[in-house]
Amino acid sequence: MSLFSSINQSAAALRASQMGLQVVGHNIANANTPGYIRQELELIPATTTRIGQVIVGQGVLPRGTRQVIDQALAERMWSASTAVSGGETLQAAYRELEDMVGGLDDTGLGSQLTKFNESLHNLANAPADPAARDLVLMQANALSGAINQAHSDTQAAKNRTNDQLPILAQTLNSLSSRIADLNIEIMVLEGGRSLSSDATGLRDERYKLLEEMAQIVDINVQEQSSGSVSVFVGGDYLISEANYREVYMAYNQATNGQEIRIKETDSPLKAKSGTIGAVQVARDEVFGSYLEELDTFAASLARIMNEVHSQGQGLEGHKRMVGTISVEPGVPLERAELSYEPQNGSFDVQVLDEQGQLVSSHQITVQNLGIVGDSTVNSIIQQIDDIDGVSARVNGDGKVELVADVDGLSFTFADDNSGFLAAAGLNTLFTGSSAQDLAVNDYLMENPHLLSVSKGGVGNDTDAIAELVDLVARPSDVLNGQSLQAWHQQKVATIAESVSLQRSSAEGHKDFYTTLQAQHLSITGVNLDEEAIKLIGYQRAFQASSRVISTASEMLDLLVSL
Repeated sequence: MSLFSSINQSAAALRASQMGLQVVGHNIANANTPGYIRQELELIPATTTRIGQVIVGQGVLPRGTRQVIDQALAERMWSASTAVSGGETLQAAYRELEDMVGGLDDTGLGSQLTKFNESLHNLANAPADPAARDLVLMQANALSGAINQAHSDTQAAKNRTNDQLPILAQTLNSLSSRIADLNIEIMVLEGGRSLSSDATGLRDERYKLLEEMAQIVDINVQEQSSGSVSVFVGGDYLISEANYREVYMAYNQATNGQEIRIKETDSPLKAKSGTIGAVQVARDEVFGSYLEELDTFAASLARIMNEVHSQGQGLEGHKRMVGTISVEPGVPLERAELSYEPQNGSFDVQVLDEQGQLVSSHQITVQNLGIVGDSTVNSIIQQIDDIDGVSARVNGDGKVELVADVDGLSFTFADDNSGFLAAAGLNTLFTGSSAQDLAVNDYLMENPHLLSVSKGGVGNDTDAIAELVDLVARPSDVLNGQSLQAWHQQKVATIAESVSLQRSSAEGHKDFYTTLQAQHLSITGVNLDEEAIKLIGYQRAFQASSRVISTASEMLDLLVSL
């Protein structure tokens, strides 16, 4: 081995130290750059050579620059980021629903239900007081309005949530396109991994984009031998090398909302978590489920109240009445499109004179046994039409219409154990069958004196109003043994519990993510003290290599001078 070999060996060491200084300087320069991943110079011993019986090293060779990263830890952190993003989205949705349902002011649903019941108490104490009747109708109108408003607010929140999906789909396409482009640039720069160095700047950018994508949707990232990454969502690939699958918005009839689909396969994007997954859950299970429950509550309120009110009497009889439900008159009751299916039973139609005295009472049979010959709306109407002094028909709007066709006569209803009157919308307090269309019957708003108070005849008793009082607090088969008030209180409590659980879950995910992020930063982040130590090490190695070259040069000069 010659002195020239020693000089060349040290020159290579100088170059390695220079490259090391450059990498350290690059790290220090990017110490505060968001998303920067620390780099290090990888050095390997040069190929050895044999001189006689001795094997001698040939110095050092820079093999490449590598990002310092724990890929398994990074993937765990991405997964935690997905959970945090989804958890915070759901927490916001539950909190918004809680604000709408809580009803801390006088306009809340629970408060209106209580005020309506109090107005019934007032009327029971003064059944002939016109002001008490007006108050009942006013509070009933306020209650139905509160339910309408709750539906409107929840539907608006559901629509706002649904409107986030197109923006998320567009963001996902933008991220996928850029990551696919970076895959190509990285493969070209790294030579398909034929080089030992990482395309660090491009990899940093791709890493940041993957982290951003992980917040939107739960992804599975797999790095290929070529240096590119493949990204999967729910088993379907979204990105593979230079190719990416575009997503688009489509209408889903089952959920009555939009969903994100993969354009190439026309299949739904199977997002279970992240912002996209949480938005879908918030729309369908948070706001959507409450809308369904609110419809159930509104329909139950109308049915429970109407079944009592429809068979009662006010201060006088009816001259003309039109049902509020459009029916199918010629088919069995189960298919007649009534508010609900009446039971097998009967109800009474009473004919009154000008003084409100009973002229005649007629029992109308309602047969619903599921056999041939069961009642239809037409057959029931015919029984009523056969009563002297009363005409009955199904009008052009498909609604049952009854008219007292003799001057001085009127009619009332009583003892309905079939539920037909309320199901057909006759003499009801409320109209509508959902939270959106629930309202007080216009017929009563125009004629408050017809509000049902008696059950044994006009002015004879107050049994009807007595039965209506506290009806909201009584268990009902319509709500599976719950009362209307208990149903509402349970929903408020359930939502409050869901908010608390979601808050705890979101905080837990956030704490876990923070822990993983700290571990990740301890590996990938730039430690200035550590870089300073490396800086001194490369400086000392540069000085020592320079001293070797200087010594070898002096020895060579001495040898030449001999």
